[in-house]
Amino acid sequence: MQDERTEYRGVYVNGEFHDGVDSFRVENPATGEPIATVAESGEQGVDDALESANRAQPEWAAMDPADRGRLLYRFAEAIADHAEELGEVVTRENGRPIGQSKGLADSAADYIEYYAGLTTKIEGETVPVPGTQQAFTRKEPLGVSAQIVPWNAPLLLCCRGIGPALAAGNAAVVKPAPEAPLGPLKLGELATEADLPDGVLNVVPGDGVTTGAALTDDPRVDEITFTGSVSTGQTVGKTAIDNVVPTALELGGKSPAIVFEDANLEGAVEGAMKALTLMSGQVCFATTRVFVHEARYDEFRDALREAVESVSIGPGIENPDLGPLVSEAGLGKVRRYVEQALENGATALTGGRTPDRDGYFYEPTVIEGADDDAPISREEVFGPVINLYEFSDEAEAVRRANDTEFGLYATVWTNDLGRAHRVANGIEAGSVMVNQYSGSYPQTPFGGHKKSGLGREKGMQAIDHYTQLKTVNIEYGDASDGALDG
Repeated sequence: MQDERTEYRGVYVNGEFHDGVDSFRVENPATGEPIATVAESGEQGVDDALESANRAQPEWAAMDPADRGRLLYRFAEAIADHAEELGEVVTRENGRPIGQSKGLADSAADYIEYYAGLTTKIEGETVPVPGTQQAFTRKEPLGVSAQIVPWNAPLLLCCRGIGPALAAGNAAVVKPAPEAPLGPLKLGELATEADLPDGVLNVVPGDGVTTGAALTDDPRVDEITFTGSVSTGQTVGKTAIDNVVPTALELGGKSPAIVFEDANLEGAVEGAMKALTLMSGQVCFATTRVFVHEARYDEFRDALREAVESVSIGPGIENPDLGPLVSEAGLGKVRRYVEQALENGATALTGGRTPDRDGYFYEPTVIEGADDDAPISREEVFGPVINLYEFSDEAEAVRRANDTEFGLYATVWTNDLGRAHRVANGIEAGSVMVNQYSGSYPQTPFGGHKKSGLGREKGMQAIDHYTQLKTVNIEYGDASDGALDG
């Protein structure tokens, strides 16, 4: 039922907002108070969106690629022009500090701009073949892409997927997380204002059980992109296999940071702080396992504790260092992991408590003394919690860093160039940063090893994912040889 105290947002299909089969509330996690009532798309909303997308996609794909690129540039400009508004919308719904949210809104525009520039560069190849033949390949759009977007970075992750999908000539149906649907809904509205054809981008808010399943199960979907938990990703992946459609899965992480004895300790501490405070640690690539060489462990631990204890905590709209967790359930999960670790002999160097204030806040926490096989060391906590470990040599550090079912991200801190290469090569992760926490750009591929996912987003590799390859082989010899006339 619609809450008359809040703004109402509908399902965005074919360039317009529509009512859904039901509605749900979106809360401000800093207060627990409702900020919006949003339509639940359900099967009917998904059906309408897919009908609209399938109707619009052929004309979009047939458009001159240069014209398609110009429209995407216009879309990127609209996002950039509304970055402040978009940042505020996202901060209200997921709690991220406003400075981070506005930065990600700008980055979202960068993704669309990057892929706008690639529309005229999606090229095939000529292939050497014998005799009087010519063979070449074409990259063609798949059709309709279903994009399931999480709540922690809805603008950036939405644009990271729809950018290459639309650039390649596909249409998209986006299902945002129920915790944070307002940003993606605004993106749909901006796409229409930028003159993208109606139906090319549709947004269907709702839960996973009804709306999400209706979208991924539908035979009119030609590709699925999912970012979220391993368990849900496995379900989505099985559905994709059953329907024989390509899928990209970006799943969980338990990313290591390795700090060697020759590291710039100030930079390494700063990297750990970014991992701890960025979206309150609710980031798949957060380096939550920090391995420090024994010669520098005490120095690093003391510096990190001092930095953590200076962190400001508050509502995201006030732009603190650390905002709230996204929900009461998320807060409870973090609290249980920390309590279990402490009960089993680990120590909270700092933090480990819930502040006495409204909202879903948790103190930034540094745990030491947890075993490598403890749940807090192996499972994704998704909160402002870092584990410290001591190591003695390079081989041990790499072995322990790889001792996880995940393989999304890692950071290495050393001034030894040879060691940097050896360790980066030895770590089982899709991305390895050296002497920095985040060095990610639209042009750099991103994805995971092991249970962290399948496929790659970003860069030209994403274009490959959103296209299918066709081989054309033409015989142009004499007709007497069996060739076609002319």
